[in-house]
Amino acid sequence: MLLATQTETMSPETFAIYFSCFSGHMVEYKGVLYTTAEHAYHSQRYEDPIIVEEIKGARSAYLAWKISQKYKAQQIEGFDENKLSVMEQIFRAKLDQHEDVKRALVESGDSIILKNHQLDYFWGTGADGTGRNEMGKLWMKLRE
Repeated sequence: MLLATQTETMSPETFAIYFSCFSGHMVEYKGVLYTTAEHAYHSQRYEDPIIVEEIKGARSAYLAWKISQKYKAQQIEGFDENKLSVMEQIFRAKLDQHEDVKRALVESGDSIILKNHQLDYFWGTGADGTGRNEMGKLWMKLRE
């Protein structure tokens, strides 16, 4: 398989299968097994064990996100300042625990990894492409 050049971007399908927080990869983080990286990430936002269990038990990544939004006012003080670090740790765990994710990251070569998401201007590219793409940046950092 040829490696992508720096001017190429990873396909949205490849991103969804391997690098999305919603992908079908369970992640063990801090000794707890989560259904997806999305479940793991949102569980870290709260100290209240009832909220954490509700998120952890969500039947989909989307529902884990939705439950977290409901409690956002109760998230750990200062979490937003640490969210990049938390997500990086979760992605490192996902990468260490799944050979297919590791292989896909290596095979991505120098391609630009984008989280194409119209509503997300922090983790994704936003509707007009001006988003920060922090999720893509994290994966490219881990690839180095």
